[in-house]
Amino acid sequence: MDIKIEGNPGTGNTFQEVHIGTVQNYNPNATTVINYNGMRESEAESLKKKGSPMTVKAMMEQDMISTDPIRTEIMHYVSCLRPHVAKDKRDRYMQLWDRILGLPVVEKEIYDPGKQQDTNFNRNLVANIIHCLDRFDFYEEIYNAAAFTYALEADKDHSIRRALGQDPSNEITDAIKNLLKPET
Repeated sequence: MDIKIEGNPGTGNTFQEVHIGTVQNYNPNATTVINYNGMRESEAESLKKKGSPMTVKAMMEQDMISTDPIRTEIMHYVSCLRPHVAKDKRDRYMQLWDRILGLPVVEKEIYDPGKQQDTNFNRNLVANIIHCLDRFDFYEEIYNAAAFTYALEADKDHSIRRALGQDPSNEITDAIKNLLKPET
């Protein structure tokens, strides 16, 4: 597509054609827009296939792939469940997630979306952890995967519903238990 400018565009103005692959959230009333131009793991994988000797983990370790925007995305995702969290635990819910995302055993898997569409993180693992937190009475009502799926994805039949009914690996479950021991 060619950009056709009629008339005098003025001096110092730049016109560019931009292609956007996916829009995660659309908010017409937004006052701030954050553009992230970092490298996703999928892009890193394609670099690897093109002959780059570095692995994705090595790229992450050398800060070629920043996990901060992805971590923020995860925090936003789990914040959708705050209305379902027990009132006495709402204040520390987001802090707990921050600590969970800092666990080395979780960090190892959370930033790899695999074949999951429309996400930059392992959405199934996040759902598994949400299910695991039910053991510690973090939710106000009886755990309902359909209600949680709707809260997270605005669709009660989304594929994440299955993962909301399963626990994470024993290693991650044990790490979360140890993290919660002093609190419970």
